[in-house]
Amino acid sequence: MSKITIVTGFFNIKRDNWQGFERSSEKYVQYFSMWARIKNDLIVYVDSSEIAGRVMNIRESYGLLDRTKVVVIEDIWSIDSILYNSIKLATNNDTQIKFRLRAKNPESWNADYNYVMLLKEWTVVNAVDKFSINGTVAWLDFGFNHGGALFTNDEEFSFEWSHDFEDKIYLFNIKDLDSRPIFDIIRSMDTYIMGPIIIAPAKLWAKLWEMVRYNMICLNNTGLVDDDQSILLMSYRSNPNLFKVVKSNWFLPLKEFGGSHLTCKPSMKKKKLISRIGRYIKKTLRNITYSFKQFLEMQKTDL
Repeated sequence: MSKITIVTGFFNIKRDNWQGFERSSEKYVQYFSMWARIKNDLIVYVDSSEIAGRVMNIRESYGLLDRTKVVVIEDIWSIDSILYNSIKLATNNDTQIKFRLRAKNPESWNADYNYVMLLKEWTVVNAVDKFSINGTVAWLDFGFNHGGALFTNDEEFSFEWSHDFEDKIYLFNIKDLDSRPIFDIIRSMDTYIMGPIIIAPAKLWAKLWEMVRYNMICLNNTGLVDDDQSILLMSYRSNPNLFKVVKSNWFLPLKEFGGSHLTCKPSMKKKKLISRIGRYIKKTLRNITYSFKQFLEMQKTDL
């Protein structure tokens, strides 16, 4: 089994002020403390010494201080100002917000959020260079598992994760891949590729960062913006030979690729079916509403 180095990060974009989508920095630290028992080498990027101290204290409490490095970057906006300004310019276009069927969800059109989500790849590349990492490197979201959304037993994270991965960039999809245009995916806000876990050999992370950065800027140049999950899909489509895309579900790849002992919440097929039906009805109503609005706009133009 090959050694896996884990990289994660938390940059506070004041999400606790997002009405209806609130998640405080305290909540993220709680999420992290659950999976932070994992015994792999862990590199954590943060934007404050206060969070850095808490990360170190959590890992120390699990006897893992010697396997932990924390990097503090106080000014994340200067990491790639060209990328950030590109995202901001597209975000300031109100038309792209109205274009979406769920315009109230800021996760896909908030400039700070989309920029920080794309810094996942940058942080891994920086860690690989800074600490001369070889072998397999995995990104896990700081809030991975959302405090028990899938894996229910905190103690079970106390293991050293290992698995023999192919020499590919591993992405995990929750929706079957197809050829839908990106603009239509952005409009419906469907998710194909999940972002909480990405795995690749150290040597391929720089290429992945290059691809996601390029594809985000290309998307921005069309007047659109989206979070990293759509950008990962674009990157896969542009160079599929570099990737291995595996069908899974939220957070589940950790169990499927090396953490088979992890206990998941019981399957609730009936509730899932009801949920799917509800989502389908909502999506259909959004499509009808959007089409009707477009019709009204066309009528105004004709007048």
